[in-house]
Parts: sequence; structure tokens; C-alpha cells
Amino acid sequence: MPGKYANLTNDPDVRRWFENLKSRSIITATVYLRCLGLYCDLNQTTPKQILEKAGTKKFKNDFTDFIRKLENQGKAGSYVVKFKKVLNSWFAYNDVNVKLKVNIAGEYDAPTLREERVPSKEELDKILRMATPRKLRQTHEPDVSKRRTIRHCYS
Repeated sequence: MPGKYANLTNDPDVRRWFENLKSRSIITATVYLRCLGLYCDLNQTTPKQILEKAGTKKFKNDFTDFIRKLENQGKAGSYVVKFKKVLNSWFAYNDVNVKLKVNIAGEYDAPTLREERVPSKEELDKILRMATPRKLRQTHEPDVSKRRTIRHCYS
């Protein structure tokens, strides 16, 4: 798996977690691995160290401070919540009974979609009229012998 955080999969536990996620969705697995790697980079830690500190008050406080810092930087709640989901997944996979219960402002808000709307009938018509037609493929009439062979295979 290429990418900035592919080296995380050198750790057998991270690789197993990634492979487990990948069995359901390669996209989720890749996004979660990148997010775990980014969290580790931003907090100068490793996935193993996260597991070691997971149940402590200091970890919960540090994670809460991390979330508040991202919120104060103006990050969307839908972006910030990703870190919480990834760490909860990492904990669950490793049988660490910790559930991060940090409230995140705008957790279900998607600001990039806020102004989106379905185009009106007129707008859709205008868009379709402006589209260029695809180049038509030239079709050649198959010779009779091929037709018989094809018919024979399906009878």
C-alpha cells in the first residue's frame, strides 16, 4: 500500500487492523490508516503508545485538548470526528475497553455541502444542451459465419 503512512503497516498489529478494515472496505481502511498516521504525527506518538496510554486520564485530557485545538483552528466537525472514530476503531480492534466520549461541535455538519441543491429543470436542460455528443462508434456487420458460431454457442 503506497502512501505517506504505509510504513505504519510494518507494525503487525496495525497491519492486522488495516487488513481487517480492508476486508469490508479498502477506502475506509486507507482513510483510517492515514488518519491514525496523521494523529500520531500531530501528537508525536505511535499506535502502540496510544494503546498503552488509552485508559489514562492524561490521554483523555490530551485527546480532548487535541479536539478543541482543531475546533479552534476552524476545522469542520465532520473532519474532527474522524479522529475519534479512528481511535475508537483502533481501541476496539485491540480489545482496549476505552470509548472516547468527547463532544464535537458540528459533528454532523458538512460545510462543503451546505450550499448544494438539486438543479432546477431549466438548469438541467441548459446543462444537457451544452454537453457535446460522444463520438459514435463505427459498427461493422459481423460476417455470417461468426453469426452462426455465436448462435450455436447459445442454443
